[in-house]
Amino acid sequence: MNELVSADEARAVAEKMLGADAELIDYVVGKGTATVQGFMSDILRVSFRAKVGRKIVGSKFVVKRQPNLESQQKLAAEFGIFEHEIAFFEKCSPLLLKQCPELPTVRCYLTDQHRQIIYMEDLKEVGFCTVVSNVVQLKDNILGMEHARKVMQTQAVFHSASVGIDFYKRFPELFEEDTFFERNGGSVMRNCVKQAVQKTLLPIALHYFKEERFIKSVEWVASDDFYEAVVATCKPAADRINVLCHGDSWANNMMFKIDPKDGNILQIKLIDFQLVRYTAGNRDLLYFLYMCFSTEFREQNKRELLALYWDTFSSECAKRGIALNSSLEKFCADFEADRIFGLMMSAVFRPTIFMDENFPQGDEPLTDEQMNGIMDGGATGPEKAVEEFENNPAYRRELISIISELAEYYHDVYLK
Repeated sequence: MNELVSADEARAVAEKMLGADAELIDYVVGKGTATVQGFMSDILRVSFRAKVGRKIVGSKFVVKRQPNLESQQKLAAEFGIFEHEIAFFEKCSPLLLKQCPELPTVRCYLTDQHRQIIYMEDLKEVGFCTVVSNVVQLKDNILGMEHARKVMQTQAVFHSASVGIDFYKRFPELFEEDTFFERNGGSVMRNCVKQAVQKTLLPIALHYFKEERFIKSVEWVASDDFYEAVVATCKPAADRINVLCHGDSWANNMMFKIDPKDGNILQIKLIDFQLVRYTAGNRDLLYFLYMCFSTEFREQNKRELLALYWDTFSSECAKRGIALNSSLEKFCADFEADRIFGLMMSAVFRPTIFMDENFPQGDEPLTDEQMNGIMDGGATGPEKAVEEFENNPAYRRELISIISELAEYYHDVYLK
């Protein structure tokens, strides 16, 4: 695989890592993950040896490149995600690191804007690992309270580093148009949301709930009003504390350092900044809690987790002499008011993880058919959704809770 990374590339990264006097001796390129590659990128790991003074030093780095599948490449171009992530590392990350030298993010050594390649530190080399290697694992409640608590603290530290910097005004070319929901008119995500309603949510509402209260709520999700309301949550809000948000904050984009002695989580670092946006910080929390957990877990632990986030966020800001004109009560109230963002994630994407045909199983590679299906509201149709609802208890519970909360939010929050 050495042909995928040139000696000049390896040499340039080695010099960034070890100093300008580092002399590359040799290097080996391998796959970045032992299992499924990322949804929107191809990851390589490079091991190298270099001479630094009189010493021979061995180290590793990661190369993030365009994905392999045609469907992935098309989406990457549609969203402009590589340009966006490279801009994050070149423009935003230096400002964040100046505010917070211990920023909990992967470090970037070099970028190649023309070829859309990012060269980063190898977090596995320093003891980090992924807890969720495949999205389908989320249906089995693979994450627990310890994971959730540590993520809240990590997100709070990351968000606090951007307080006091108006990234929206500073880099309008990056943040005026949301990468995920507005690029090219938002055609990809508009279709994805509408197809999720037609293929899954509406058939289940008609089959099980039957009442107009639930049917109207589901139909609302397919409307332009719903989509524009979601887009609005991706913008800075005058009555919120706006921060730089990760934008794609589910567990696969976090790496965990685990204590080998007791299994406790020591540290989390955030990776993959393809969808970074500037808005209220609760967007990342909504994304994480609604994408990675069941309704039952979320409702039982939400208050405690939000309080932990707010305490950490406030403390980090205080360290830098920043006084916050807000409170935990307002933060929690804003979280409830902004739930539409989390509801969109759970309604559109959560149901797909309960059907095996939507995603690779085990070490199977992702296919174009699966990728296209994911972005088209799921690979199956209405009849399959109803059949799964009747025969899969976990899927049934998930859909009942999703549609019930949609109805509650639509009638008790949105319409009032």
